[in-house]
Amino acid sequence: MKKVMDKKLYLLIVISLVLFLVVSILSFVSIKQLQGNARVVNYDGIVRGATQKLMKMELQNAYSGNVDVEARDALRSRLDSILGALDTGKGTTEETASIIKLDDATHSEMIDTLIVQWADLKSEIDNVRDGEKPDTLYALSEDYFKLANDTVFAAEAYSEKQVDKTQKILIGVDSIFILVIVIAGIFIARSMAVRKRADALGKIAYVDPLTGLENRASCERMIEKLKEGSSSESLAVLMFDMNNLKLANDFLGHQGGDKIILQFAKIIDKESKDFGFIGRYGGDEFLGIFENSDELRAREYLSQVNEQINAYNSLQVNDIEKVSFAVGVATGSLDATSIDDLIYEADRNMYTNKREMKKAM
Repeated sequence: MKKVMDKKLYLLIVISLVLFLVVSILSFVSIKQLQGNARVVNYDGIVRGATQKLMKMELQNAYSGNVDVEARDALRSRLDSILGALDTGKGTTEETASIIKLDDATHSEMIDTLIVQWADLKSEIDNVRDGEKPDTLYALSEDYFKLANDTVFAAEAYSEKQVDKTQKILIGVDSIFILVIVIAGIFIARSMAVRKRADALGKIAYVDPLTGLENRASCERMIEKLKEGSSSESLAVLMFDMNNLKLANDFLGHQGGDKIILQFAKIIDKESKDFGFIGRYGGDEFLGIFENSDELRAREYLSQVNEQINAYNSLQVNDIEKVSFAVGVATGSLDATSIDDLIYEADRNMYTNKREMKKAM
């Protein structure tokens, strides 16, 4: 009888080890896949935001003629690179090397359409630069923004399906795993580790890989939540845009630029603990949404941020490595305005701040 029990126990141990190995491999593969999905969601958002930024620069140049053509061309080249990587999964630059191609027909079709419309946009940009009126460019950019927005949502939907699918598989395997552990009376600690691993899978799609902040998908989720209804009496929206990153990337490489982005993210995240939501909205853009806050509250936060950044910059020998940013603030009640309007106003105020900073240099 004892030998029979020993054989059964040995078999249970083997099954437990096999299940543990399966769960570990599945978790590793799933995390890698979800990280790739998260990058696609993030870069879809960057395409949307960076294209709108380029359109603003081109339209501003068409009317006032004071926007640096090198900055516009650099942004245009960056969008070419990102769209190519999203289409093929084979990035040609350091920034796009980690982008994968989503195994989703809907998203692939949207990327194909974005590339076609991007070609039309570039052609019309050239026409405007040659002196044509920007009316057609503006209309094309509006259509492009809608398609880019839908593409972000398609990537988010696919990523969420993958998370759900992975969780269901893990839950099924865990059930057997836990049952075997209970019967054998061993490997309890391992089952707890697997559960923690499964919980991490549900969150990773909404975390920015570089900074650890909420990513673009999480920002959009926050915005949608506010659209559905909020008990906040007043709202402060802050739009940040970092300065001189192209210069830092040129002289320090993308690792140097990432170091500056990471330092800025750490500061605005640390100081936001008593204020509200902070997320990475794009490559060098960050979004703050503070509920039950007003202009005074937002300025209090910015004062703390500036104090920390000045302290950090004072330790930097090279000006290129210093953190510099422009910010726009918009406040209001969602009973009187919309979150989209507040974000637009904050974005516009941020560009005003950026122009003022350039004039002061």
